[in-house]
Amino acid sequence: MSVARVVLLHLFLFVACAQGRKGIGGTEQDWGYITVRPSAHMFWWLYYTTCTDVSNYTDRPLIIWLQGGPGMPSSGYGNFLEIGPHNSSFYKREGSFVDNFNVLFVDNPVGVGYSYVSDSATKLVTNGAEIGEDLYSFFKVFITERHPEFKNVPIYVFGESYGGKMATEFVYALTQKRKSEKVNLCNLKGLALGAAYISPMDYVNHYAPLALNLGLVDKRGFTRIDELTKQIQVLINKKEFEKAHDTQNTITDWLCFETFGIDLYNILAKTNATRIPQVWDYKPLFENIMNNEVRETLNITANVTWKFVGDDVYKSLKPDVIKSITHKVETILNTTDVKIIVYNGILDFLVNTAGTISWLDGLKWQGRERWFNASQSALILDEVTEGYSKRVDNLVFYAVLRAGHSVPIDKLPVVNEILRLELLN
Repeated sequence: MSVARVVLLHLFLFVACAQGRKGIGGTEQDWGYITVRPSAHMFWWLYYTTCTDVSNYTDRPLIIWLQGGPGMPSSGYGNFLEIGPHNSSFYKREGSFVDNFNVLFVDNPVGVGYSYVSDSATKLVTNGAEIGEDLYSFFKVFITERHPEFKNVPIYVFGESYGGKMATEFVYALTQKRKSEKVNLCNLKGLALGAAYISPMDYVNHYAPLALNLGLVDKRGFTRIDELTKQIQVLINKKEFEKAHDTQNTITDWLCFETFGIDLYNILAKTNATRIPQVWDYKPLFENIMNNEVRETLNITANVTWKFVGDDVYKSLKPDVIKSITHKVETILNTTDVKIIVYNGILDFLVNTAGTISWLDGLKWQGRERWFNASQSALILDEVTEGYSKRVDNLVFYAVLRAGHSVPIDKLPVVNEILRLELLN
């Protein structure tokens, strides 16, 4: 390890404190494991807000952050690349969510990141309902036994990409159990969906026209994608979901090949003919620091290997990826007062903004007609138009300019403005 790395690591070390554990740089935090099922252990990492405008950290909301994939850990990607207090070099991140909010990263599902099963007979989750059950079991222990001071604090569940489906399943489980068990576990205020894979076919249906209209393919390419898209719908109708997902991968793989490596997560990102999305450039770095410096600092057992994407979890959930869960979004809208905040970067091809607009327009809820007729407003920051928003009742949508799949990576100040408008006002 280089001298510079050692110095940075020492700055990152934690010591015991009254609330949890505290970084020398001033960031107080806590972490640990919660067993959600026999032999199934879920890792969590909590950062207390560093906001100085409040007398106590409980005066600010708690954000729960869930990563996508499926199989990508929030402890690494979301934490060090997007919104956590430090970047991947352990330097302070300007504009971290922790500046204004308490943030809880959860490596979910079990088998992702530092979360693990201690018995080979313990099964991994296979669908969204099981994800929701595990997250509910996790949070019940977290809020009642580990950090009960958050019980009355406003809580917002954030999910990115496939993590948006997991966040929806979690919020759905929370609201349904609140009715069935007559127990108000927490002060749930909102569900935030960033480039969320809520209705995959709405995204896939736009692949062919988007590729053609952006000039990525010609008419021949359009026809090829359109034919595969029709095949996917047939497979979904026959409930052959895994084959449908494989066919979707055929589209994206073929498109990357034809364009010599267009980055489907951000079509303006600089790429080369290796045809590997830019996000995968971080894999060696993260698997190194998470299995060495970070593991040693957090005292994680050596039996757990942190992976950039958990292949076993992805395989287990593969048939679930292509399924829509718009009906659960509708239930949340129609039966609760939970605010749903949807945001998309317009440079994202994979989970394109056109697809998000499509499933939002298709929602069956009491505000449907008003949503159709609502006008969009400009999102302006520092006298620059950074996007557009549309809202009716508890549903709000933001289209963010000059941003791709991971909006906080491309436009963190804009995301912070959205948080100010939606979580603090």
